[in-house]
Amino acid sequence: MEGLKNKKSQFIGIGIMLVLMALTISQVLKGESVDSIVRTLKSVKPIYIIVGIGMMMIYASCEGINIWMIIRGLKQKTSLIKCIGYGFVGFYFSSVTPSASGGQPAQVYFMKKDGISVTSSSLSLMLILFTHQLVVVIYALIGVVTNTNIGGSQLANTVLLAFGFITNALLLIAIVMLVYWPKLVFKILNLFGLLLHKSRIIKNKERIETKISACVEEYERGAIYMRNNPILILKVTLLTVVQISFLYAVPYVIYKGFGLSGYSVMDLILMQAILNIAVSSLPLPGGVGASESLFLGMFRVFYGKKLLIPGMLLTRIANFYSVLLISGIISLMMYLWSSKDLEPKEH
Repeated sequence: MEGLKNKKSQFIGIGIMLVLMALTISQVLKGESVDSIVRTLKSVKPIYIIVGIGMMMIYASCEGINIWMIIRGLKQKTSLIKCIGYGFVGFYFSSVTPSASGGQPAQVYFMKKDGISVTSSSLSLMLILFTHQLVVVIYALIGVVTNTNIGGSQLANTVLLAFGFITNALLLIAIVMLVYWPKLVFKILNLFGLLLHKSRIIKNKERIETKISACVEEYERGAIYMRNNPILILKVTLLTVVQISFLYAVPYVIYKGFGLSGYSVMDLILMQAILNIAVSSLPLPGGVGASESLFLGMFRVFYGKKLLIPGMLLTRIANFYSVLLISGIISLMMYLWSSKDLEPKEH
């Protein structure tokens, strides 16, 4: 797609994802009875998987509703249906690019094609990123403090969890600093730019300074908007809590699909919150490989040895792979829709 800088990285990301999927599945099924796993999977009523997928559809739609509320608040013309489409675009491109780096640029591109200014789209996505990071970090903190079944005795789990917390917390702190102390951030970034220039990693000093200045100015506009619209930000935050809750509750639906009991919905929600933050900063498209591996370590207490692998497979199908396919189709439809809108009309 012309104008999408990450077009090449999409295909690379999809390729990496397919390789990781193949490696993960082969590793997970190594030494296991495939027939037994298939029989166990068939024992789950399809309605539970459908409900899980439906919850993910709500998850992506909530981001679209947040975009719609902010864009409308910025007096830009758009429709709720298109904004929900942007939510699915974000899910798809975040899933097929390393570290979810392609989601927001793709959303900005699609919004620009629909006549929404880059300033407005960037501002809306900045506010959504802020509330998303806030909710994700708080959820995971609650999970770590209250959950004694993390499976953190494994060194790999502990390292990933620490890395996830640090990177997500730093991102949240960076956004807060950009909102409240943009001039300080500008000085810090300029200092890093100067150091990189002196070490000859960056050759064009003026160009990087211009980019830093433009970025800080954009976030400064966001800060002013946040301070002037606290009710809107509160609404966006509350809807983000609902959004993330639907995402984290998918494992519980699959858990009940196996007829299991003994643990509450909050037990599985908080465990999923811990898992998500542990893999969120890894440079893997969709966290493929890491998510499956950590699931097997962290969710063993819920599923037991026999149902652990089937539980992981159905959870990942419901909360990632099926929605990846759906969001890819919706992204294509959005592209064709916006392209059609740009065609000159006959008189």
